[in-house]
Amino acid sequence: MVWNPGQSLFGDRYFIERKLGEGGIGITYLAKNKRGELRVIKTLREQILNHPAWITKQDKLRQDFRDEALRLALCRHPHIVQVENVFDEVNLPCMAMEYIEGEDLSEQITTVGALPETDALLYIRQIGNALTVVHEKGLLHRDLKPSNIMIRAGKQEAVLIDFGIARQFIPGGVQQHTQNLTPGYAPPEQYVPDAERGEYIDVYALAATLYSLLTGQLPMPAPARLQNFTLQPPKDLNSSVSDRVNKAIMKGMALNYKFRPQSVQEWLDLLGASPIPPTQPVTSPPYTPPSWECIHNILGISGTTALSPKGDIIASVAGRIIHLLSLSTGQLIRTLTGHSSVVNSIAFSVDGRILASGSYSDDYTIKLWEVATGREIRTLTGHSSYIRSVTFSSDGQILASGSFDQTIKLWEVATGREICTLRHFDLVSSIAFSPDGSWLAAGDTSGNIKIWRRG
Repeated sequence: MVWNPGQSLFGDRYFIERKLGEGGIGITYLAKNKRGELRVIKTLREQILNHPAWITKQDKLRQDFRDEALRLALCRHPHIVQVENVFDEVNLPCMAMEYIEGEDLSEQITTVGALPETDALLYIRQIGNALTVVHEKGLLHRDLKPSNIMIRAGKQEAVLIDFGIARQFIPGGVQQHTQNLTPGYAPPEQYVPDAERGEYIDVYALAATLYSLLTGQLPMPAPARLQNFTLQPPKDLNSSVSDRVNKAIMKGMALNYKFRPQSVQEWLDLLGASPIPPTQPVTSPPYTPPSWECIHNILGISGTTALSPKGDIIASVAGRIIHLLSLSTGQLIRTLTGHSSVVNSIAFSVDGRILASGSYSDDYTIKLWEVATGREIRTLTGHSSYIRSVTFSSDGQILASGSFDQTIKLWEVATGREICTLRHFDLVSSIAFSPDGSWLAAGDTSGNIKIWRRG
């Protein structure tokens, strides 16, 4: 079934303009929302779902599609395509995304050939910063290439798109790779089903993408390189490539992942400092801002953070582990372990005695921890998708949790009893109590806010 122009979707929230294109299992449409704004609707091809080879895997295909949408929605960044809605239409899973007017980098290469180094580095740094956010969420993109990077029309802004084979990863862990990959941009370990996974997979692809931008050529696929075919350095193909960038690309594309930079930021540092654009002088009233002094550098921990009400403890997330650190010394006090998936939200109770944490992907649980001892008090279950936000009421008696299952749940902290479930329009991204605890506000990924008053 192909949707025709004018057809309405999701309760008349979207109206089809035309078909944009289709791939192996997906199809995309240009649509408008109620405000007349252009959006891209992506869904599965019905012919694929009904094909004899896939008929027994329909449910998995649908769930994989929804997972891609949720993964995208989690990664909020100016250089990552934004998801507006996730919904089902006549049993077809759909996601509505921002429409990016422009062309992808593979089209630019086809049109103009190799890009100037300054332009290529600008785009690569933007996408590198976006990938850092992806990795902080415990995900790998795994299909980075020029055709998955859009350039906004009239702007030098790159946007990372298509998270179709992105997957959650455990640093250093051995996990199953799918065979969906792009030769030339996929590193050797991506061809091995049981190879270790880490950020270095996307480092290789990002370096290979820069190789392509600067040479106008597809990099030699990794399997051929393993057969002793030599990868020509980009400077051999384009003499204007600087020595520093040439070395960074070759290091990022090392066949052995142990010889590559282990994070995107580490690789970006090899490219050198980002050039500072010229600025126009402006006249403004004199202003003396307050001074800030960095008192600690805490390395190796990233992700969600929270400060205790007394200002003596900082909680920080690294994958599935929560670290409690002394704010005065920066030293680790203890670690909290127990989640089976990446922790996405944490919050201290008002008295600082309890820490709540919410996770996503196959877990969907909330845990309450005793801060003084690190003891797990209890686990709260009931959500059916990612826990995006947790917060305590001012009296510490109620915990609210917001989820991508489009609900907010209220819990009695003392017992773990679920008090009630509040429903939102879309994927819940943030929640907050008023200071007196009588009001609760929740925002969703479509820009809607709902407010409830305590009865």
